Amino acid sequence: MTYIRNGALSGAAMMLVGLGLGLTPVKPAAAQSAACVNLLVGAGYAAWMGVKLGDSIYWSDSFPIGQHRCVALPVKGMVNGSPYSVVVSAVLGSSKVPCTPDPSPYSSSNTASVVYNAWGTTLNVHCEMPSAAAMGTAAKPDSDAMAKPSAEGLKALETWKSEGPKPAPN
Repeated sequence: MTYIRNGALSGAAMMLVGLGLGLTPVKPAAAQSAACVNLLVGAGYAAWMGVKLGDSIYWSDSFPIGQHRCVALPVKGMVNGSPYSVVVSAVLGSSKVPCTPDPSPYSSSNTASVVYNAWGTTLNVHCEMPSAAAMGTAAKPDSDAMAKPSAEGLKALETWKSEGPKPAPN
């Protein structure tokens, strides 16, 4: 079979090239205009979410179960190509749990947002992108985490309603 005639690709070669391009793995979006976290209804805590750039974390205000928060991008010091991560912290906990997987490096030309789901308990916080491929075999939210409030989550919600948002962690 001849694929090149007089310096031009034949129709069959063009089809093979087209098929090859269709099988190329797709990379995640280059960056986002905001980083967001949904705190699933079954979570047992109120939370903060933040964007970590280098040693700095830019926090949202606190939020209860069933709500979400976002941090607008870029944050201070973020330039095209800057790697960053998204973290979650339970209001009554002390850990800053990284969300997985890390987002792609920042690119000002992309206007999409990156979104994660958080669930678990104050001492066992989970945060992952809400797709089966991204979640792998790590701890996954069960149907209760998505639909049924936990006693701890309801208590955290009532505390959040009565006391209002908490200042971000240090």
